Amino acid sequence: MIYALITIAAVYLLWVHFVAIMHLKHMREDGLLTPAQKVLGYTALAIGLVLDLFAQILISLVFRELPREWTVSGRLWRLSNGPDGWRKRLALRLRTALLDSADPKGIHRG
Repeated sequence: MIYALITIAAVYLLWVHFVAIMHLKHMREDGLLTPAQKVLGYTALAIGLVLDLFAQILISLVFRELPREWTVSGRLWRLSNGPDGWRKRLALRLRTALLDSADPKGIHRG
């Protein structure tokens, strides 16, 4: 039970940081990012990377495999484009529901 709550909290915090960083990326591409936003953005990126490492460990139990990638989104991309099976279905569902629409490109490739 506690594992599930910790995993949900970690995934939620990671997703919030992902959405924020993708928005900052979009602002940077449009030339709207201020120096102060860059400082705060790089701080958020660093915190997000720590969360990502923590989430990688937690979701290893969900996907029943050790990570091969540095990030959760990289793992979701690999699994969602891999061989058919339950891992592909779950990774595709998570990637499309949580990541794709937040990426300025419309599809998050990890």
